[in-house]
Amino acid sequence: THFGRHKHPTLKTVTENLGIDIKAPLGSPIFAVDQGRVQTITWQRGLGNIIMLSHDDGFYTMYTHMAEIHVELRDNVESGQVIGTVGDSGSLNGSILHFQIWKNTKNLDPEKWLGSPLLTFGNL
Repeated sequence: THFGRHKHPTLKTVTENLGIDIKAPLGSPIFAVDQGRVQTITWQRGLGNIIMLSHDDGFYTMYTHMAEIHVELRDNVESGQVIGTVGDSGSLNGSILHFQIWKNTKNLDPEKWLGSPLLTFGNL
């Protein structure tokens, strides 16, 4: 599912996705998109197991629906480090990774950043 507002074709209801949903096989590795520090590890209804990483300059990334978590609270992580695995905790759509990027209190469209040759938050 893409970032932003979506209208259900049948029900005509509008929902807002604060990130993107990436379908992936159960147990696939989840990589940190940039170096940072583990800010939060928690569980929330509808999102399941969650990790939030804090990065330089007020950026945060959030990874949800995780099966396994391979980091501890306050760990420093490197870009590309495996932080856990894709799961279906809290998901109604099977195994999936829900991914968000925030700059302070503003959520950003991850699709505009992922795949960019400039892989640092300062280049967003």
